[in-house]
Amino acid sequence: MLGRVILFFVLVPLIELVLLRQLLQRTNLLVTVALVLITGVVGASLAKQQGMRVWRSIHHQMAQGQTPSKEIVSGVMILLAGAFLITPGILTDACGFLLLIPRIRLRLGLFLAQWFKSKTISTFQATAWPNVTVPVDDDDSIQPSVRVVEPGETTPK
Repeated sequence: MLGRVILFFVLVPLIELVLLRQLLQRTNLLVTVALVLITGVVGASLAKQQGMRVWRSIHHQMAQGQTPSKEIVSGVMILLAGAFLITPGILTDACGFLLLIPRIRLRLGLFLAQWFKSKTISTFQATAWPNVTVPVDDDDSIQPSVRVVEPGETTPK
């Protein structure tokens, strides 16, 4: 898992550099810098606007006694979208703008919930008690015994 994270943090900036260089070669420096700045400013303002809308929805649902789980997931994705959008680059901007589309956030949230649920259940089933075997005793004549001890009573040794 840690290897994948490190690979992600190495590959994404390299891809961004290649894409920005390609844009620079096809246009000029002014267009490239303007694109980075405009997407950052516009994306941050859109993320703030949608984040405030989700924040109000969370408060409204909590005031009604409901659990705002979908809104919380949506809020986390909007926060992630904002982080993507203020990061200079074309790929991260595209991911950030996609996360600002409510239908995509909803579908991604449902997919992530199902994925997390399947990973959690399969991991729990595989590693809950891997080396425990329960002995099966077919002798029905053995009955469990229970002894109630009252407070202050001494137990026999």
